[in-house]
Amino acid sequence: MRLKRAALMLALSLTVLNTGHSWATALEDAGSDSLGPAASMSRPPVPGVASDAMLDSSANAPVQISELPPAPYIAGANNELYRQKMGMVVSFIQNYNKRLAWDNTSNIAQAIVQYSDRYSIDFRLLSSLIAIESGFRSDAVSSSGAIGMGQLKPDTAHWLGVVDPYNPVDNIAGTARFLSWLVRRYNGNLELALAAYYQGPGFVDKNGVAPVCLPYLEKVNRALGPLM
Repeated sequence: MRLKRAALMLALSLTVLNTGHSWATALEDAGSDSLGPAASMSRPPVPGVASDAMLDSSANAPVQISELPPAPYIAGANNELYRQKMGMVVSFIQNYNKRLAWDNTSNIAQAIVQYSDRYSIDFRLLSSLIAIESGFRSDAVSSSGAIGMGQLKPDTAHWLGVVDPYNPVDNIAGTARFLSWLVRRYNGNLELALAAYYQGPGFVDKNGVAPVCLPYLEKVNRALGPLM
């Protein structure tokens, strides 16, 4: 178990949270008071800035993702790094789910690359999480009612502002947003953040990375392999 845990952390250590100055940190630096009502309704709050109250607290619910432009924002789409990321994610998705049509694969890859950038999450980590959660199937529904790409529970999707969890772009946006919120909540500890994605923050706050979480973390670790 110790060797497996060490190998897991070796892979996850390469998917460090990007803390550089970004859209999210710029909004955080500006502060909500300086934005005014109109600006605050045009952009969602920064993940992790909200209270640590229960996820279903409507008082802390972020602005709906649907209030943003319908397609992911374009950030340097002609940039070589962007093209490299797109190529990696497209190849990864094609190998993971060979039944997806090209248009669907391209749209999913674009959403992963752009929303991982927007919410400061490593695109490889987001890709591997979605792969093991749904196999990149937008219609996937678990026995517990979790829906879509990132297998978001209805209450969590509502809190995140995901109006249609079956829409792959909307779901990926919510998944990236939730994962970013969890990474910030646990101060960059990816084991805790992923365990909380799997079992819920309340469970992890009480139990830490319990044995029941380890197979899930190992699946994420294995899925990361082709992207490293």
